Amino acid sequence: MVDIRHAGQQAKERLSDALSSGALYTLLFASIIALFGSTFTMIISPIIVIFRTKRNVAFSTSLLGRILITLPFLNILSYLATLNIVCCIALNIIVPFLLVVIQSNQFDQKAYFGYVMAFVFLELIPHTPDEFLIQLASTVYATVVLVVVLYFTRWYKGRSRDPERELDESLGHLAELLDRLADGESPALLSQEFLKLEKTFDRLCFSSRKLFQEPNRTTLKYYLYATLFQRAIYLLSDPAWRSGREHDVDLSVFHHVAAMVRQVRAASTPAECAAVHRMLKMILSMVDLPEGRTRIFFHSVLHTLMLITSQAPERRRHLPWRVAPLRDIAANFIHHLDSDSFEFRFATRLSVVLVITCSMSMLWGANHVYWVPLNAFLLLMPSYEESTHRMRTRPLGTAIGCIVVFAASHIIHDPLAVYCFCMVMILLVYACTPGSWVQAIFATSFALMMTSLTIDETTAMALRLFYVLMAVGIVLVINYLVLPSKREKIFECNKRQLNGIIKAYWGFVERSVTEHVELRISGEMLSAYHLVYDEAIAYVRALDDEVVRDYEESRLVTRWHMFSELEQIEYLVQAGELDDEDLALIRHIALTLKDRTMPMSRSYLPGKLIPQIHSEDLRYALEHYMANRIKLK
Repeated sequence: MVDIRHAGQQAKERLSDALSSGALYTLLFASIIALFGSTFTMIISPIIVIFRTKRNVAFSTSLLGRILITLPFLNILSYLATLNIVCCIALNIIVPFLLVVIQSNQFDQKAYFGYVMAFVFLELIPHTPDEFLIQLASTVYATVVLVVVLYFTRWYKGRSRDPERELDESLGHLAELLDRLADGESPALLSQEFLKLEKTFDRLCFSSRKLFQEPNRTTLKYYLYATLFQRAIYLLSDPAWRSGREHDVDLSVFHHVAAMVRQVRAASTPAECAAVHRMLKMILSMVDLPEGRTRIFFHSVLHTLMLITSQAPERRRHLPWRVAPLRDIAANFIHHLDSDSFEFRFATRLSVVLVITCSMSMLWGANHVYWVPLNAFLLLMPSYEESTHRMRTRPLGTAIGCIVVFAASHIIHDPLAVYCFCMVMILLVYACTPGSWVQAIFATSFALMMTSLTIDETTAMALRLFYVLMAVGIVLVINYLVLPSKREKIFECNKRQLNGIIKAYWGFVERSVTEHVELRISGEMLSAYHLVYDEAIAYVRALDDEVVRDYEESRLVTRWHMFSELEQIEYLVQAGELDDEDLALIRHIALTLKDRTMPMSRSYLPGKLIPQIHSEDLRYALEHYMANRIKLK
């Protein structure tokens, strides 16, 4: 009884949530048919997908401008893809690939979906040049409606997140956690709260990375805040520190750090920030703590707070965002061409599937053959497991949908009744879990009922089932043969990514010894490392084999400790407190380790150089790094 009540409540919530999408679909469907004709409605589904992904999240008004430009441009590209088979193949390779690389990342995998759907759906029905102009006009019209609706949704819900307020609140939370640590609260419990904050900022860092866009002041702060929380987590997760073997320091020192955090939070004007900056610098020069993890934490946190207070306000620009230098855009794009990256692997599979199915649709010319690329696109998901799930649910839902339409077609004959039936089906589509067999029932019912207005419903049902099964076969083969992304494969790629980031970070350390390096570079590597690590550790902890699980988890944790030590080393270089001899030694060590991060013994060259280092903090961090690396042999 309780389950039935819960299911009923859930269904009610889903329907309520779907009402806005259904209403927008109905408005666009009716108005586009009235203004442009029934053959120009393919843009509506992508419009609704973009609306559903943006309506409940904060976004800047510049996003609306980009949507207004992007969708008509994709319409033009989709028309070019229908001109001949060469254009079809070339554009279905290039456009989906670029959209995945630009829009998506490993931790927001479906950001591409609405835009690629627009490109694919708009090329499914070829148009003459005159018809294309009508299609383009309908796309512009639908896009304007979307932008207006999103703007008023943003205003009505008040969901526009104030980044500065979010940053301010996180500093308050950090100060509170430090006070609780000073009062003796369990480090294990506190580390979970620090970890939650750090993950939030890691994702903010990663999501703020754009291929063509240069980081702004807020993005740089995201990097610095993520660094603050990472350093606290590493302090609390150190077994030696937690057991008391490596800290004879009075824990009340964390009250002082909390007080400094609150001072940074309270500083709102440039003059106040400058005053706090001077105070932090004075404290760093005066307070001397015993060697160990606490001293590194104290110095690194205060140094990061100094960097936060030194961030100058941005100048106003004509553009809502700054275009990144061409060199950075090229380097970022080349980085995505790594076969271990999610973007490259999925973008390649997507391009291959669309080239095959769209070419088939163009050359075959059979009735409603465009259902093959349409279904193939909806079946191919970034996750191998989700794609496999859809290949089971889509045919089942399609078969049941055919039965529903067969029954409904004997009752509903009037075109207006057919239209009302279809709009109800659309509402139910958006109320269902994406990819479920139930959603496939309603999607099939909508498509077949609309098709029944022009061809016999029995023929339409047979074609629908046949084309769905054909799409399943194509996607199944491509998923298996072209850069497969099963969870096991992704885990192996993640481990290689973690090792690659460590090597790249040593290169960053080597550069920072001799030249000024941008903070965002270390911030991007830090956020990427932690997000990849989280994905890898989640996979390992779900393994059934206890021996393999413990082995892989211990090695991942050791890698995480290595990266944390490496981040501490980079802080010491950036802080400008090392003498010339130590800088020369750390540069020599970095040059060696950026090419080989797998030393097998303490007799390896970097291990021999460590005793020559003057800085106790640097020597401490390097010794721990090497000790952890030896564990991985």
